[in-house]
Amino acid sequence: MKNKNGCDVHGAPHKGANRTLLVLMGAALFLMVWQVWVNGPTAQALKSKLAGESFFVIFGYEIWDMIVSTDGLAFQITEVFPYFMVGVFFAGYIRTYKLTQKMQRYLNRYGKASILLGATIGMFTPLCACGTLTTAISLIFMSMPLAPIMALLVTSPLMSPSAYLITYNYLGPEWTVIKTLASFILGISAGFLTHYLRNKGFQTKEVLIEGAIARGDFHDEHYPDEKFKCDCKEKFGNRVAAKTNNMFVIFLAKSTEMFLMVGKYVLVGVVIGVIVQRYVPQDWISKLFGQEGVFSIVWITFGSIPIFLHQLSTPGVLYNIKGTLDSTLNGGAALAFLIGGPVTAMPTMIMFWAVFKKRVFALYMFICVVGTIIIAYSFQALIFTPYVDTGNALLRGVGSVSGGRGAIIDKGPEAEHVKIVMDPQQKSLLATYYNPNAGIGGVVFDAGGAKFMEDGAGKFDNEKYIRNAAAWIEDQSFSMSSSRKILVYILSNEPGKPHNSFSSKVLDSLMKKDDFSVSVTSRRETPEISEDLLLQYSQIWIFSGMDKSSGTFLSDNEVEIITQINQFGSGLLIGIGQQGDSAEGLADINRLAKEFGVTFSGSVENSDELRVSKFVDTFRIVPEIMGKWYKLIN
Repeated sequence: MKNKNGCDVHGAPHKGANRTLLVLMGAALFLMVWQVWVNGPTAQALKSKLAGESFFVIFGYEIWDMIVSTDGLAFQITEVFPYFMVGVFFAGYIRTYKLTQKMQRYLNRYGKASILLGATIGMFTPLCACGTLTTAISLIFMSMPLAPIMALLVTSPLMSPSAYLITYNYLGPEWTVIKTLASFILGISAGFLTHYLRNKGFQTKEVLIEGAIARGDFHDEHYPDEKFKCDCKEKFGNRVAAKTNNMFVIFLAKSTEMFLMVGKYVLVGVVIGVIVQRYVPQDWISKLFGQEGVFSIVWITFGSIPIFLHQLSTPGVLYNIKGTLDSTLNGGAALAFLIGGPVTAMPTMIMFWAVFKKRVFALYMFICVVGTIIIAYSFQALIFTPYVDTGNALLRGVGSVSGGRGAIIDKGPEAEHVKIVMDPQQKSLLATYYNPNAGIGGVVFDAGGAKFMEDGAGKFDNEKYIRNAAAWIEDQSFSMSSSRKILVYILSNEPGKPHNSFSSKVLDSLMKKDDFSVSVTSRRETPEISEDLLLQYSQIWIFSGMDKSSGTFLSDNEVEIITQINQFGSGLLIGIGQQGDSAEGLADINRLAKEFGVTFSGSVENSDELRVSKFVDTFRIVPEIMGKWYKLIN
């Protein structure tokens, strides 16, 4: 029977994390109440419907809309749930077969190399910072040097199998590699700094407060130190393990325990992400996470300290933040948020303060805060490409694309489903629309559409980008009538095969390498776009402004047909050529683009080559290797 009053040896279970979660939820609720009280319901459709209703009725509708809206809480949870469950089962496996205890024994065998090993082990343990403290205490009781323990303490709350998968799902393989590398660098830096300070009050026997015992899971039947081991079976998984030798039953019990223990952090993270997207003023977020904030990294690092940001919740919050920006994400600021928040979680700080001597606490805080700032600024200078959405599927494996003259994409104030992909000179050139919960096909907006044409597609990595665009649109397509069929429609009346024809090389790649069926036509060959024509394809690519020929604009009926086909699930690409600065031409194509909260305007002259990624091969190969490794150990 579970001892509800706590263990005689270790006291009552630590509740600091739960209290922090409740505070965060209370703050989120307060923000919702304030916004509804001052501004009314968020959804425009509800403003007129609920006019004159009481505050409580309006607030109830607001909560319901937040849950069921196209990018709301229910959708976000279904997106992250499969990845979360894989991590839960892996964590259950580790705890069932006592792999953590085996890892502890390995750490005792090596000298300085144990720092590298400690940092590596920390990234594969399914523990948050609070859980890692328990492991750290047991290692100290085993006379382990503080250096590898510090490396373990820093990396464990930053990366785990679950965090790897969730980061991959929300932000892509590039961000997964960046976060893993940053976590490892921060961990080994912590370890080696502690090692060089070992004779200045950081010997193992000098780091704990006399008589202090860290609260946590000392109730494991295989806990390595008999002095602090007891059999009160406070944990559900341990109570089951004491009653049966069936490893599968124990595995299910441990997995259930991890689901309940970690699931609350994921849920709170998703809720915070949705609330940030709906209620936090866009100007605030833009100043912190946009490209212009020089000191954003510093503000985010220090601002994250009092907030409980779990490794499983930060990727989802960051994903939602991207949707609120009218620019690309500041890579350095985002990295500071990903690693600075989880490693300085408030419950961990409380436990650290209570157990370790103050100089150890100060060292840990120094490493976490200063290390986060240094790593974020270093990565921003060396790895991130300014004005590029790192990790975007359209740019995967792309080193650079053509620039030159193009139009400018303007994102509307309520276009939360539109994400800016590239904005050189802070002028948006490439964007996507993604709203799967509404059953609408994905849309790509390219204000430099000349890269698709015969003269441009062979330059730089344009062909790879075009193939990525086709693959992404197909993945977001919900068309029931056809698949992997693309209609390329060029609004041109020029005869023959002019310079602005769709690239034959790209056409060949799409059909032979990617197994697409592609049909290319123009205004001259197909004078009118009809519903019967579009229903034959899963993707429709419309290119406007490729020449100055007359009579190449869309009619009202054609705009309506294209919009309806997209709402039926077919994907769409809208490309604007170098002649797209024509006021008449932009007004025409904007009647279509406005359906998604986007407009094209003016023109901008970019450099001939626009850099996308500095480490194309690394971002392609490393995620594959790491993915295979995680599958192997799982």
